[in-house]
This record gives sequence, C-alpha cells and structure tokens, in this order.
Amino acid sequence: RASASSYLSSHSLCALKSLGHRMPAPVRRQSGGASWPEPPLLNAWISKAQSARALLQLHAQHGERMDAMHLGNLWNKLGRHLKWQTASGEMGDSLAGLAAATQSQLEAHGCRRPDILANIAHGAAQAMGADAPAARGLFDAIARAAADACAKPRCEPRHLANLAWAFATASQPQPALFDRIAAASAPLLGGSFNAQEIGMLA
Repeated sequence: RASASSYLSSHSLCALKSLGHRMPAPVRRQSGGASWPEPPLLNAWISKAQSARALLQLHAQHGERMDAMHLGNLWNKLGRHLKWQTASGEMGDSLAGLAAATQSQLEAHGCRRPDILANIAHGAAQAMGADAPAARGLFDAIARAAADACAKPRCEPRHLANLAWAFATASQPQPALFDRIAAASAPLLGGSFNAQEIGMLA
C-alpha cells in the first residue's frame, strides 16, 4: 500500500491549485535559505481548502510546521468534508498518517486549549469513524491533554459537549476523562448548556 507521504507528495502541486486564487499573499519567513508559510497564512490555507484531499495534501507539504492550532483547524475541516464517509485505501492511509502526526504533536508539546482539543476530537470522530485502529493512539493523547484542560476556566460547555460526543461516537472509552467532563459539567447544568449540548453529553 502506498504511504501517506508518497501519495500526498505526488499531488502537492494540485493541492495548491485546488485552493484557488483567493489565497492570501504568500508572505514567507526565511532561515538558512529555507522558506515556509507564516503560521497565519498556513491557517488561512487550511480554512480555505475545498476538499479533504486538499487538506491532507497541505499536511503532507507543511505538516512539520503545523502546531496544535493548525491541526485543530485541519481536523475540524476534515470532519466536515468526510462526515460519516468511509475513507479507505490511500485516503485511509493519509488519515492514519495525520492521526499519528497529531498524536506525536500532542505528546511532545501538549495542548492547554480545550477548544483545540475538542476540534481535533470532533473532527477525528467524524473523519475516521467508530473504533478506527489508527485513531486509538490519537484519542489517548487527546484524553491525556483534555483531562487538565477540562478544569480550566476557559473550557466552555460546547467544548465539554464536543469532547464527550467525540469519544463516545468514536467508541474510545476513557473513564478518567469522562469523570473530568462530568465534574466540570455539573456546575454548569443549571443553564449554561443548550439543549443540543446536553444531548451530546448524555
């Protein structure tokens, strides 16, 4: 089977073209002769990508420059494009590679932002489906980071609901995380959650 990197690199030029002419000006930073997109520009490319393939191609080209914020945006968009579809073959390999790269990013650098963790989890649950073997390590890494993030003041009801829904939908049992989500949610049940969010927690 073709690796994610070999498949995606062969389509790198197509990826940039598929993003269209509305891209921001390619302001770049240089160091030692190398250049790469500035973080805001890279995030804009992710936001404007028109397909799951274009998103995965962007990761193949610029994944080494992506931090948790970029990956959260990327997974969020992937979830929308691949919602409930079955990704197999080369696309499945590409998703597995992205999951492994995201896991490595979280394990190496962590993430304290519950919104980013919720975006990654929610997008991965939609893009990879229930109990995808490649997703297990990723969801373990999200759970470890989210256990602390859930207790932070900036963790909003929607973040808690999205995390709970994502882990349940992806068939990724994480009892310790579910306990943290329950503890953080309990004081907010008097009116902070809307009806949809309460349904996602159930």
